[in-house]
Amino acid sequence: MLLGEFEIINKDFRIESTTHALQRMEERRIDQQVVKEVIKGLDYKVLLYNNSGEEIAIIDQEHDIAVIIEVRLNKVVIITVIDKANIHIKDGTRLEKIA
Repeated sequence: MLLGEFEIINKDFRIESTTHALQRMEERRIDQQVVKEVIKGLDYKVLLYNNSGEEIAIIDQEHDIAVIIEVRLNKVVIITVIDKANIHIKDGTRLEKIA
């Protein structure tokens, strides 16, 4: 499901969510707008992860959430959203922290 679009250095990106992530946001009462802002907080790093095949855990301590994404073909795909910033990161997942 498309949640939004944004641009980084003249490249368009879409923010899409899995059904699982939408369910977790609803269950945990996490606003989709907050999740989109967390993703945009990566700024140019989104370009670095594009088509890397890596999962990225974005920790936002201000909102006390973690957003797990993958970036494929200029699409940021939200895999899940966790309602705490202190999470266990599985092996192979990259960690990014934003203020």
